[in-house]
Amino acid sequence: MPYIYPDNYIVLCHGFLGTDGMMGINYFRGVKADLESQGCKVVVPKVSMTGSIDERAGQLNSQINDLLGLRPGASTSRPDVHLIGHSMGGLDARRLVHMPDLRYNVLSITTISTPHYGSPIASLSDSLGVLSRLQCKILLGLLSGSGKAMNDMTPQNMAHFNASYKDVAGIKYYSVTSKFDPRINHLFFISNKHIKNQSDPRYPEAFGENDGMVSVGSAKWGEYLGLEGDTSHIGVVGWGITGITAGDSNYDTEDMYRRLVHNVARKVEGKA
Repeated sequence: MPYIYPDNYIVLCHGFLGTDGMMGINYFRGVKADLESQGCKVVVPKVSMTGSIDERAGQLNSQINDLLGLRPGASTSRPDVHLIGHSMGGLDARRLVHMPDLRYNVLSITTISTPHYGSPIASLSDSLGVLSRLQCKILLGLLSGSGKAMNDMTPQNMAHFNASYKDVAGIKYYSVTSKFDPRINHLFFISNKHIKNQSDPRYPEAFGENDGMVSVGSAKWGEYLGLEGDTSHIGVVGWGITGITAGDSNYDTEDMYRRLVHNVARKVEGKA
């Protein structure tokens, strides 16, 4: 069956690295160009690498306004948008829709490998050994960029976030997850084993099968669209090539995003 594509804007929300075009690198590798080749209207806001969820949500709002040409007090109609967020970008999107006086209508939020119930890696659990803690800390520094971002994504703080920012009526929420079993030479080998093999009865969703950063249970939110096959946390944004000897380099990222926009075109926009 051929895919159906939405008429309204697709907004791709960055995760841990925050910005696009850094050193010529596109965060969603090949995704924007592929969707645009199918006739989609796609914008990719830039947000801080070092910000908290609150800060990044504010930047996301400002960027969407700028990219869609929405000015304060202008008499233009309010455009409809679909938000698709990877990792922390999904949390930014959930926070965004609670901001007052948005100049656009959010029809849906689709999250990809987003730590809705937190990631134990963000809290650097005491159950890690000294070497593992050091390696995970370095990894988090590379991926999250700041203590504020890491602190926001601990299981403890995500419990507070979920209590404060519940789903907004009228917006459709969807999620997909990923998991894999990395070889010892993979970037996420240690973090994957920690999330999979440890547990905490206070935050059961945060542990178990995972993509190296976020567990399958933590990434489920709204209508669950299913599990993406053997790929890592960066594989789902097109950078599985970094694991070329470790098993997640053959994942078809572009097809996944086509399926995600097909989902909102059919279920939210009602296209047949």
